Amino acid sequence: MKAKLSGIFLLILITVAFCPYLPAQTVDIFNRLESASPGQGNIKIKQDPAIGNLVSQHLAQQKRINGIRGYRISIYMGSGQEARKETDLVRARFINQYEDVRSYPKWEYPYWKVYVGDFRTKSEALSFLKKIESEYPDAFIREDIISFPD
Repeated sequence: MKAKLSGIFLLILITVAFCPYLPAQTVDIFNRLESASPGQGNIKIKQDPAIGNLVSQHLAQQKRINGIRGYRISIYMGSGQEARKETDLVRARFINQYEDVRSYPKWEYPYWKVYVGDFRTKSEALSFLKKIESEYPDAFIREDIISFPD
């Protein structure tokens, strides 16, 4: 019985962890899990109704912030008359080197900045930082609201 409960608890944790990957509209994930699919086993979930409410609240929060919590790497920060032009040059050079990694120019008074990546975990960001640190020695990781995965 204890193993069965821990299995269900694990399933719920995994479901909640991957909720940001679901469409922004509220999805009744638990009904989808319990629905029968040809060639698949059956899942029965017994839970407190409050869990479904928490998942719905989580999905609504992710929709409001238009993204999910994650990490980006700052590769440029500058101010002054040439900062906007330098931002564009740094970003163009980065895109040329890493075309599969998104980059974001941003104005945050009084600096122009270039952020790169949409990393879910700090370890993913750290791995990429190690890859680019020779080209961008002042780069650093920062927490941010990142784009939903494709």
